Amino acid sequence: EFEKKAEDRAINIVSTWLFDAGLIDELLVNGAMSASVAHQASRMASNTSVDGSVKTSEGVEVGAHGFPLVGAEGAELKMDKETNKLRGAIQRDLAIINARLNDGVAASGLEVQELVNAVGATKDDIGRLRELTTYISDGQISDRDEFLLAQYPYLRKAINARRNINRCFRELEFFSQIPSTCERLRDELHGGEWTAEEWNTIRNVSMEHVELEMLLIEAENSMKGADQFNDAMVDRFLETHVGNVWELGEEIRMRILSGIGSAFDLAVNNPAGIVALVEAVEVYERAAETFEKKRQDSKSESGNLRFTNMRAAALEQLYQDFELRGVEMFKEVHEGAADDADEEDASNSQFTAVLQAATELVAEIDIVKIQMAPCFAPHWHVEALWSSCVAHVCSNHIVQQIGGPDGQNLPELTITQLLELVAWVEFFRETIEETFPDVTTKRDTKKTYFEERPDLFAGDKRSINMETATDSLAWVNNMLWEVHRLAQEEFLVRTRTQTDEWLTKVYGSETVKNQSAEGKLTTSLCEDIFSFSSVQLRTIRERLSKKSDALILAVCVILSHMRTKQIHSRNNFLEDLETCCAASNDFTRMSERCEDMMSELLSQCEFSDDMIATLEASSNELMGVYSSDAVYAARSVHIYVFDPIEEEIGSRLFEIDWEENMTGNDLAVSLVRTLEDFHDDLETYMDDFMVVKSVMSLMSATVIFYAKTLLLRAEKHRSNKRPFFGDNKRALDRMTGDIKIMREYFEGLANQMPALKKHIEKDFENLSTLHELMCIAAGFSDSDAEDFIFVLQKRVRDVGITKHIVGDLWHLMAPTGERYVWELVESMEDTLEAIAPQDDALALEVNDRSY
Repeated sequence: EFEKKAEDRAINIVSTWLFDAGLIDELLVNGAMSASVAHQASRMASNTSVDGSVKTSEGVEVGAHGFPLVGAEGAELKMDKETNKLRGAIQRDLAIINARLNDGVAASGLEVQELVNAVGATKDDIGRLRELTTYISDGQISDRDEFLLAQYPYLRKAINARRNINRCFRELEFFSQIPSTCERLRDELHGGEWTAEEWNTIRNVSMEHVELEMLLIEAENSMKGADQFNDAMVDRFLETHVGNVWELGEEIRMRILSGIGSAFDLAVNNPAGIVALVEAVEVYERAAETFEKKRQDSKSESGNLRFTNMRAAALEQLYQDFELRGVEMFKEVHEGAADDADEEDASNSQFTAVLQAATELVAEIDIVKIQMAPCFAPHWHVEALWSSCVAHVCSNHIVQQIGGPDGQNLPELTITQLLELVAWVEFFRETIEETFPDVTTKRDTKKTYFEERPDLFAGDKRSINMETATDSLAWVNNMLWEVHRLAQEEFLVRTRTQTDEWLTKVYGSETVKNQSAEGKLTTSLCEDIFSFSSVQLRTIRERLSKKSDALILAVCVILSHMRTKQIHSRNNFLEDLETCCAASNDFTRMSERCEDMMSELLSQCEFSDDMIATLEASSNELMGVYSSDAVYAARSVHIYVFDPIEEEIGSRLFEIDWEENMTGNDLAVSLVRTLEDFHDDLETYMDDFMVVKSVMSLMSATVIFYAKTLLLRAEKHRSNKRPFFGDNKRALDRMTGDIKIMREYFEGLANQMPALKKHIEKDFENLSTLHELMCIAAGFSDSDAEDFIFVLQKRVRDVGITKHIVGDLWHLMAPTGERYVWELVESMEDTLEAIAPQDDALALEVNDRSY
């Protein structure tokens, strides 16, 4: 590098001297030294004595500075004279510099300071001169040119002439060395093969080779554009050099294509190597673009030579290598699947292997984008080339596996394979749309790309047609998304069927009963259901992406069928008091497990707000069913609590013995003691919250049992004149005592169950209303019957039932007034309906899951 720079500077100095001395014309005509000059030089050497002394210089021509010139005859050429002048001037300047250096050693401080100031001033002058020479324009207007030398045309021409002379000499020398340069570059090209510097060697050789092509192309273009040259003559003159240089270009191209053919591995393992190859290609393209622009500006069409077309060949080779990489990967997985699988499992193994290969290829899009693309110039669009190959190869193989775009073979796939297919299409779509955002909104494409690989090269094949690339990717994306829809529908059908099967198995099998150390009863129902559902959801989640809509739909299908199965199977677990307690505890735990499962799912996924809302709605419905069924099971204990009460007390309540002998309200006391015994069991078997629900249910059941037994006595009473009781007053007093005992029992529980207080007044108000209507019927109360009929209607909310209840009460206490009260209620029907219209929802309360 130092020698080259020194050589350039020497050429600049000599060319400047040639111009300043006016020797250009003589140099072009006669050359650097003639034969006569060489003869004179030998004569001068012979006139010199052996001891080095020189003869007299009389008659020798003296130059302008007083130095003698060559020989007595003088220098026959101006070149000889100027050479001697230059030599003498240099010797004189060196002597002056030597003297000044000696003087500077002995100079005073003031003199040194003056010298420093002079140097500073000189530097400013030199800087100004350098600035002037920097802004020399070739006559074309540009933003940077200031035309500082516009008013000095001779100076500008002189400087341009000096540069042109310099270039002329350099190119003449370069042209004469083309054969040797080509041989040297060949040696370097082949010598660097299979070495660590192979790719850098190719780049360096390419940079020198393109200069050879540039020289020959410019020479042809200039010579054929001149009138004094014949085109055939120019071709013959350049033929040898052109053949040599372009043959070397073909060798370089083959080496570059060899490297580009393994660009994928090279970019991963040796990024600097692929960068060197790309730079080797681009140096030809930059030279071609520059020359073409110059040719267009000059409007010159002469010349047939063109730079070696490296980029088009490199892009085509890169595209082929990418496609071959995909084809080879699928070929390997097909062969491996065929070797490893049995005949029965060959198709399944092959499908799984195809998806695995496709997944690897799509995953490598990120590798190309992150690691490979930075090694190439942006206009190579490497990620578009690779993505197009991946899309084309993968879509063809997958469509073949599923029986065409309409998915004829989808029913033959297993549910796991359907899940994997859905997951792969989502992965492909997400990767493509993230890499190429324009594909996201492109739903209509210009053509289909089933059979042939997309032609991505525009015009001269030197650039990528991104419109075609985007169109092909959009077509594959849309086609595969239709496959995704079909596969997703089949997958959801399979998921629904599979869920129904295992739910039927779980709910139909006998559960294992457990009792904790604290006495709480449970079964294995919760674990049986959620162990399987958790495995199923985990399998789906692991295979689908975190943003997959298919995951949401699958989860909603599973939750919906769990809800339906629970609704239809709830009562199967309510066989006795203990199973009711265990079911209540199980349903509570199932609601909690469902909430935990959904929380885990949402924390591990990245759903949109709409999808989250859909999932939460579905899960809330299931948890609502579990929670309401837990309450329902807790409330259902009253059925099994009042079975023995019905047998022991129901047949004796409101009978003669109750009226005449049980002055201590013995039956009410027995009922309360029975409730106390069962309450102890409930506290042992159930959670505290559910015990409260059970007590509320028992309180309502107590009121209903008492009222129902009373109304059943009216059915037994056949007399239309005589009251049912022997003494209405005594019977009413006995009822007052019974109601008081039952109410006091529940009020005693209200201290530890505050929520019970508001329900006590509400439930026992019904018995108080019945008691007051009986008092009115018996004539022991001055209250208006209409007022209490209104109160009863608000509770019953059915005019027909209200009419029958009031009629039965009058039938018990005053049968002769039954018709009167019946007509009274009939006259009040419109008012009763307006105050408390019939509520059909009450009839469905037994199956309601909302309480």
